[in-house]
Amino acid sequence: TKTLAQSVWTIGPMLHYNFGGEKRHFSFAIEAAYWNIKNVPYSIDGGIEFSKKRFRLYSEVQTGVGFAGVSLGPVFEFNKVEREAHLGFQATGWVNYFIGLDYRYRRIDKTNFHCVGTYAKLPFATKDMDSSDGNSNSDFDWD
Repeated sequence: TKTLAQSVWTIGPMLHYNFGGEKRHFSFAIEAAYWNIKNVPYSIDGGIEFSKKRFRLYSEVQTGVGFAGVSLGPVFEFNKVEREAHLGFQATGWVNYFIGLDYRYRRIDKTNFHCVGTYAKLPFATKDMDSSDGNSNSDFDWD
């Protein structure tokens, strides 16, 4: 069914426990996503992730049904200790509404990483909201 807002943005922090490759470690990220929920829900997200030895930028295309979903996309990683940059990919599955749990698989520079984590997302709608002149639009299409 349609809702008043057909597109939603989310943003929030993520905390992951990473294992595989070298030592196990925690990483912290900020991730933002744009969701179009008009028919088949789809999204694109982007994140910046920090750990003691690495810095990562990533983006994923994703789909889900509110409480669960999957995503896949490229990762750029800069290893601060070795001063090297690598490209890779990641795939993620999650369960949530706005506070959730996820499992992420990464392959970067021939190394597999498994990450389990938690996150919180703040949603906000950008379509069908009050106009910039302060007037609200009461002509919503409910069909």
